[in-house]
Amino acid sequence: GDVVPAALRGGAKPILVTGFRAFNGEENPSSVCARRLNGTRAPSGRLIYSTLLSVDGRGAGVAAARLDAYAAVVHLGLEDATTDLRVEVAAHNIRGGDATGTCATRPVVADGPCALATTAPLGRVALRGDEHWSTSAGTYFCNEAYYRTLAAARGRRGARGAFVPVAFVHLPNETTRAVDSYLP
Repeated sequence: GDVVPAALRGGAKPILVTGFRAFNGEENPSSVCARRLNGTRAPSGRLIYSTLLSVDGRGAGVAAARLDAYAAVVHLGLEDATTDLRVEVAAHNIRGGDATGTCATRPVVADGPCALATTAPLGRVALRGDEHWSTSAGTYFCNEAYYRTLAAARGRRGARGAFVPVAFVHLPNETTRAVDSYLP
């Protein structure tokens, strides 16, 4: 299991960064990034804590279940079809592992909206030339993790009455672009 850092036992809430474990025997670049960011500090000074999610429905629910412990959540995942970073602006109510499902046939949350927009303040995000907005987090466990976390965030408000910021960034395959090219 994950080791709970001291920051989670008291003091300022850290930022959670998630990555996905290896899938089909291949290391996921999101796990490389999450591990490297673990224990560092965001520009705000908040501690970054990371955890790796299993590539299944159980893993997709981890951040949602722990949301109260964090100031923000940033999910990272792999998108083989891109060479750039993709910031996902929404998640769809489609359970992972079924590329043919829809929000009516395979919902993550029964009777939930077909899509949920990010709760992160995207107006404060400046994208570089190799970063793009995306409106589809896919139909796999990346999308399911994002949707579950966004649904949980909408059920809770932070100290100032705002939703906990939740974002998702898809990363390219390492054979297309090395992790070092987008990590500080």
